[in-house]
Amino acid sequence: MTDTQPVFVQIMEIIESDIITGVYQTDDLIISTTQISKVYSVNPTTAVKAISKLTDAGILYKKRGIGMCVAEGAREKITERRRDVFLNHTIKALLGEAKTLGISLDELVNVIKEGVKDDD
Repeated sequence: MTDTQPVFVQIMEIIESDIITGVYQTDDLIISTTQISKVYSVNPTTAVKAISKLTDAGILYKKRGIGMCVAEGAREKITERRRDVFLNHTIKALLGEAKTLGISLDELVNVIKEGVKDDD
C-alpha cells in the first residue's frame, strides 16, 4: 500500500486488476474481507468499504451464504471506466506536463515506442 491514494481505493484497484487480467472470472468467488485485511494488513472496515464500493458499482454481487462474486459484465465496466480515465485525464495530464517541461511530441512518441519495444 502507498500513501498516494486511500487504502480502500488501492484494494478496489487490485481486485479490479485481477478481474481484468482473468484471475477472477464472472461468478467467481473473490477473496473475503477477512482475507483482504490479513493479506494487506488493513483494518477489516477498510476491506469492507472496498468491497461495498465495488458492489455499488456493479462489479461484485453477494451470493447469499457464500460470499462476494464477480458480476456479469464487470470486466467490461472496469475496462471502459479505466480507458476513459486514461485517455481523458492521464494522457491530458501527461501532455500538459510535457508542454511545461518543453518535451516535444516527437520525443514523447519515441519514448513510448521504446517502452513498447522493451515490453516485447
